[in-house]
Amino acid sequence: MKIFRRVGGREPRQVAQEFAEAVQPGDAERAGRLAQELTEVLPDSFGAWFEAGMYSKARRQEWADSAARNRRAAELISDEERREFGGANPAAWNLGIAATALGDWATARWAWAEYGIDTIEPGVEPIDQHFGLTPIRLNPDRPSLTHQVVPAYGDTEVVWCWRRSPAHAVISNVPLPESGHRFRDVVLHDGEPKGHRNDVPVFDELVRLEESGLPTWQAQVVGADADDKEALADLAGPAGLGVDEWSGIRLMCSECSHGSPEAHQHAPVAADAAVLGLAGSEADLQSCLDTWLAERPHVTLSELTFLW
Repeated sequence: MKIFRRVGGREPRQVAQEFAEAVQPGDAERAGRLAQELTEVLPDSFGAWFEAGMYSKARRQEWADSAARNRRAAELISDEERREFGGANPAAWNLGIAATALGDWATARWAWAEYGIDTIEPGVEPIDQHFGLTPIRLNPDRPSLTHQVVPAYGDTEVVWCWRRSPAHAVISNVPLPESGHRFRDVVLHDGEPKGHRNDVPVFDELVRLEESGLPTWQAQVVGADADDKEALADLAGPAGLGVDEWSGIRLMCSECSHGSPEAHQHAPVAADAAVLGLAGSEADLQSCLDTWLAERPHVTLSELTFLW
């Protein structure tokens, strides 16, 4: 049986209604107070703790509160409530995200197992498994949660990443400097798809967990075909360097970015030479480029520019 308490003479239904209404911009502080009150008047309600946990998740820096609230919700969920979510425990997913943000790997491992991911074993070590390549939207231009504080390190950009757990990934592209991100930055991402790239779901960045500090460069090369560029990437990868084709970047509006780019074409950027984005130390990059060029007399490196 669910237990409820009156707080200051207020009924749970009244608090829940006010919390549901606190969705207007500028009402984040009031919504936060109501989220806390909701858990006080409904201390054994999965829904109350889940909604409070979602609020904390949206605020981005309130990860400890989000973890505590979602842990409580994950423990309270009933069989009937699980069936409403297709047999899953959504609070466990949000707990996994919050625990990853906090670096609490024991809790994150418990959360993913509770959600139903059986490839992650108990332990305290950081999760670093191969969950495939996935596109992630850096600096999302639209909030997906009420009162969400979206990261704003720079311009919005969708990049491919090596997914290392259900909630965090390492950037595998060389992002444009305007994004405020670098090759091999580690980002925390949400679990709800927001658009697709090549039928692969795009996830929104929630926060940057680690900065790689790897410098970003721009190179212009003349005479390099697709095989030449692939050979450069093959040399750079084992050396921990980044190589990306920037001359083929497709500019997309916000509508296109949140949907399917195949349905909304944008003109490619014209260039006389192939433009490559590179990432790594100057010495390591120069060594890699020297090796690459030595075997390709038909290719000319016309410019190598440090960007940031």
